[in-house]
Amino acid sequence: MRRRNLSLFCAILAILSLHGANSFKLSRSSATQAAQMNNKTAGFTPVPNLPVKKSGLLVKYDPCPDSIKCVPPIQCPAHVNLPDAEKPRPCELDKGTGHGLCCTTGQNHTASKKKEHHHLHHHASKAVSVQKLFQEAKDQLVGMQHRALLSKANKIEPGNPEFAHHSVFLTSVRDRNKVNARTDRAMQEVIASRLFREREEISVRDFNLENFDGELVGASLQNDCQNLDAPCPRRPRKYRLPDGTCNNPVPGRTAWASAGTPHERLLPAAYVDGIWEPRLTSATGQPLPSTRDISRFVFPDVDRPHSTYNLLVMQFGQFLSHDVTQTASITNRDGTPISCCSEDGTRTLPPSQSHFACMPIPISADDEFYAQFNQRCMNFVRSAIAPNCRLGPARQFDRVTHYLDGSPIYGSNEQTEADLRTFEGGRLRMLNDFGRDLLPLSQDPQFCAQIQPGSVCFQGGDTRTNQIISITAVHILYAREHNRVAAELARLNPHWSDDLLFVEAKRIVVAELQFVAYSEFLPLIIGTETMARFGLNVRTDGYSDDYSTDVNAAVTSEFITAAFRFGHSTVDGVFRTFSETIDIPDVMFNPARLLQRSFYDDILVTMTSQPMQEVDSSITNGLSQFMFRGTNPFGLDLVAINLQRARDHGLRTYNEYLELTGSRRIGSFGDLGPEIASRLQRAYASPDDIELWVGGLLEAADTDALLGPTFSNIIADQFSRLRRGDRYFFEHGPQVNPGAFTPRQLAEIRKATMARLLCDNSDGILLRAHQPRAFLLPTAAGNEQVACNSNAIPRMDLAAWKEE
Repeated sequence: MRRRNLSLFCAILAILSLHGANSFKLSRSSATQAAQMNNKTAGFTPVPNLPVKKSGLLVKYDPCPDSIKCVPPIQCPAHVNLPDAEKPRPCELDKGTGHGLCCTTGQNHTASKKKEHHHLHHHASKAVSVQKLFQEAKDQLVGMQHRALLSKANKIEPGNPEFAHHSVFLTSVRDRNKVNARTDRAMQEVIASRLFREREEISVRDFNLENFDGELVGASLQNDCQNLDAPCPRRPRKYRLPDGTCNNPVPGRTAWASAGTPHERLLPAAYVDGIWEPRLTSATGQPLPSTRDISRFVFPDVDRPHSTYNLLVMQFGQFLSHDVTQTASITNRDGTPISCCSEDGTRTLPPSQSHFACMPIPISADDEFYAQFNQRCMNFVRSAIAPNCRLGPARQFDRVTHYLDGSPIYGSNEQTEADLRTFEGGRLRMLNDFGRDLLPLSQDPQFCAQIQPGSVCFQGGDTRTNQIISITAVHILYAREHNRVAAELARLNPHWSDDLLFVEAKRIVVAELQFVAYSEFLPLIIGTETMARFGLNVRTDGYSDDYSTDVNAAVTSEFITAAFRFGHSTVDGVFRTFSETIDIPDVMFNPARLLQRSFYDDILVTMTSQPMQEVDSSITNGLSQFMFRGTNPFGLDLVAINLQRARDHGLRTYNEYLELTGSRRIGSFGDLGPEIASRLQRAYASPDDIELWVGGLLEAADTDALLGPTFSNIIADQFSRLRRGDRYFFEHGPQVNPGAFTPRQLAEIRKATMARLLCDNSDGILLRAHQPRAFLLPTAAGNEQVACNSNAIPRMDLAAWKEE
């Protein structure tokens, strides 16, 4: 078991035995274990939907016409919706890295064409008046909000696992009020869109594809929309802004990918009304299964340690995820969490007592785990949505910047950044713990204590800093690196001001973060072939030439709601440190062990020497039964929440993303292998119901990659956006990046490694040597540990920043 708790294991087996031979059982027998271990090798490998010659060799395609670019199919999503006669023709990607499409439609979902003239206007001559429509929508929203006030009587108290989940996203009163105002405006658009679609008799498909004119031209309420263009100075800024605005210099795009802007989509949303109603029906017409049932049928807890990768892969991936996205759940007006279940969890609330944002997860009466606690409802609240300033499908938004810019270290607004600074020597505030630097203690001393009595919380640039003790350690690592760099810059340039030292240190640390992500982490996840196919490899010298003002770096819903959640499968249920074995639920919102003198080094060594789990159909019970349990005997199920969140965000099914990436759809559960098929068949009525997150985890990994092709494509597409759409990306030269590094400085940035970061910022108590390739186990061939002062771990020379 990934969570090695013998008494719990025996209790679960006893419960399972009560439900007969047909119940799903966890077995450690050699036959079952062998079958489970073979899951990955027997997993489904999507077959490219490309013609082959009789010899079996792939067809060699002609180059695209001039001015038309050959791109991977995922970067030309309109091909899915175009008639066969209009589909782009196949082509050869650069340097023989595979097949693509000659794309003329860019990243739009449809080819450019004249839209149906269902045009909203405020003139009385029009069939539908925009002002009248929005007034009717406002009246309906007031009624919904009144019912929401009644539902507030059902409170979620501290100590409840959902209270801890909600606490992950706590924010300032000012930010909360802003989110509430935006959600109200967005909900008014949702209701108006429903009224408009029904009255104009627009098909759901056309609404999903936005094949109608829904601009709010001439309406006075257009002024209520979020300004789509951020105010920017004429002269380009050398340093990126904390909120991500003014990155793209083109008017109308200066707010792209900034904090508060919506997610993008690879495929149109799968809302059944084309607007916001989640998919609840199977392809067969039956109701979709509860996501908790999918979790219990498909994702048992089986211990499969990876032979090469360590836990740092998982933890760094979460840190990157927190850098580029944070959604907000809808809350009560006062910021308290919404309850969709009865206080004791025995039932879902009836519509008359339920908030409009409720989407609770039903728990079956025969649930092997939750039934023993009489739980029949798991709380789930829908994500906040952003105003579109037009009628159409709802879109969720990011509270942090979408850019890979160190948001967890520095925050995503000027106030958070200022709160973290000392304003002396360019440094970040730290807690001096008997000569060791830790993050400063939270300004809300009761925050963690409400979840884990007696615990303390630390303050970082992100509200999820204390989510689990291992990510808190990574926050400390990068805060120390910032101060280390700032101190060295101050020594080299004693005349520099505090502000200059801070922004230069930040620029260097963000560049280190980006370089490690693209040079060390990403190739392990998606493989060298996919890196080459999407042009993601960092250069060995010189500047990059792939920036485009046409690329919006915003994260896609598919990336953050499914593909980049692959890491949940890699989590081990325990940390095996030098001194103890720790169950992960015990260190969620409980980072107090970091106050022990040797524990910071201990957890760093543990993350780099303990294997992570394989990416597969197995999830530790620490996440699927005990997440955020606090002092409770049970917690939340992250698998169920992941799948419910995907339905909330309108993600399409796995088969549809196979088609998007140029692979063939699966036609039966048997395509995924016999052992997996039987489990899927128990959960789903049809292969066309399988969710993207489920299918992606079940795919066999690509050559030299951790993931299969579908997740690899989605992640590669996102990291392509993050570099091609970021003017301040570390490799872009002075013609693009107003804060470009000099060639000498860039050469030093390219010496950065995770191993050096760990060595330079440990306490030197337990971590004095390290393996050069920090994301691989020290037992991997050629990765033996070396002393931290060894030249085998390169070191940046900050003298390149000395001002003459």
